[in-house]
Amino acid sequence: MDVEAVLLSVQERDKWRRRLALLEKSLSEVRESRARLQKRMRRIKSELSRLTTYSDAILDSTGRRPSGIQSHASTEPRIPPR
Repeated sequence: MDVEAVLLSVQERDKWRRRLALLEKSLSEVRESRARLQKRMRRIKSELSRLTTYSDAILDSTGRRPSGIQSHASTEPRIPPR
């Protein structure tokens, strides 16, 4: 076995090791990004669930109000009366 062949073999091995390290780094970045996105999605789903609960409660309360009872406008100055 000559020195040139050994040197080429070592260089080839180092090249593939660098490529593998780069791919592993990319994979870890993708996994971290995926974990962040999953966490964000869980937060958004819980907020949507909470909003659904609120809107259902609001719709239930407006649907049950008898037609003879008037709804008074808010005393809040930012909200215009109806």
